[in-house]
Amino acid sequence: MKTIITVLFAVLGIIFCFPYHLYLKQLAKKDQDKAYIKAQKLVKGFFGAVMFLTGCKRTIIGKENIPTDQPVMFVGNHRSYFDILSCHNAIDMPLGFMSKDNIKDIPLLYKYMDDIGCTYLDRTDLKKGLETILQTADIIKSGHSMMIFPEGTRNKGDELLPFKDGAFKIAQKAGCLIIPVAICGTDKCMEANKHNFLHSSKVVIEFLEPVDIRGLKPKERKEVLDAIPGKIQAARLKNLPMIEK
Repeated sequence: MKTIITVLFAVLGIIFCFPYHLYLKQLAKKDQDKAYIKAQKLVKGFFGAVMFLTGCKRTIIGKENIPTDQPVMFVGNHRSYFDILSCHNAIDMPLGFMSKDNIKDIPLLYKYMDDIGCTYLDRTDLKKGLETILQTADIIKSGHSMMIFPEGTRNKGDELLPFKDGAFKIAQKAGCLIIPVAICGTDKCMEANKHNFLHSSKVVIEFLEPVDIRGLKPKERKEVLDAIPGKIQAARLKNLPMIEK
């Protein structure tokens, strides 16, 4: 029943909020920043309602590690679609995401993603992939934070998948801090359940200390970036017992 109610709410919400998207599209022609903030509020409210209906409860650690005076790039492990819902509402700043381009196959959804500054990566086309990396870097330069999941797909295993290089190239080109994010428990909201039924679950999100690669020599930068997956995995394993309580 919980799955039916939540899915019905999500589908109807996407459909009935579409006129608001059209309003935001017109507003953006006059005041892009105002439209962006309004879109962020709409998405936060929608995500919050879905989380409430699902019964997923979050514990957030390390918010003091998020700078409030500059845009950053969040880099997290990827377990579930609920990573996006959970992280977006855990961060007190506007936030966009880099997604795989096949998300556009879902009717209307990507329109709202456009509104909050999401970008879409086509891994089958090197030129388009580079364009997306540059586009994402430009969004951060313009003052808006972005979140990326460098594993590239939802991971069902105990170990992190190898991180794609593109995420770190974005941070390098944008000249921004990297905030590693360790996520655990989101897969228990849906993907870890039989037939992907929605269940109540505890979710733990930890924001680790910022990583600054600005001004580093190539060898130093590589060493710093190579250490990020290990830091995320260590924090994830540390927090796993919290979702079982």
